[in-house]
Amino acid sequence: MPVQHAYTMKAGTKSKLLLVYATSADSTSGKTGLARNVSAGSAAYIREGESAARRVPIMEGRAGEWGAGAFAEVDSELLPGVYQFGAPDEMLAEGSARAVLLIRFPDTVIKPVEINLVAYDPQDAERIGVWSLAGHKRHEFLRRALPRFTEMELALGEQREKELKARLNAEKKS
Repeated sequence: MPVQHAYTMKAGTKSKLLLVYATSADSTSGKTGLARNVSAGSAAYIREGESAARRVPIMEGRAGEWGAGAFAEVDSELLPGVYQFGAPDEMLAEGSARAVLLIRFPDTVIKPVEINLVAYDPQDAERIGVWSLAGHKRHEFLRRALPRFTEMELALGEQREKELKARLNAEKKS
């Protein structure tokens, strides 16, 4: 199945806006104006492991504002054919590894959106969402992964420790 875009996000994410691209059935250029007639469209999704698709009522939305099923045109002049869709929280809930969303309008092509639901936060810049890398586990990992860096860090720590001891001894004598 050709997908428009594969998202990867933490299972349980809430209030997520997805971007989709719509074209005319006979053209590859962006199709505008769909958000003005949301009643003509339909949306549904299925989560991996479930036996039935779930319908998502489409409602008129505003760009940048989430609502389950909210459909909004981003900018018909600068980004013709680009829309935001408010993913229902139930679609992104924990308990499944994947979901596929299909949005349809007459005479319009919007490729399916695949969503990989993972147990970590792929947007976490510090730990890649893996909390076990916090604190001592993180340092243990870094020592094994970057041994030269650890040697430099250890040397700097030893030097600083000597300086502190010398300072403490000087303060005791005065």
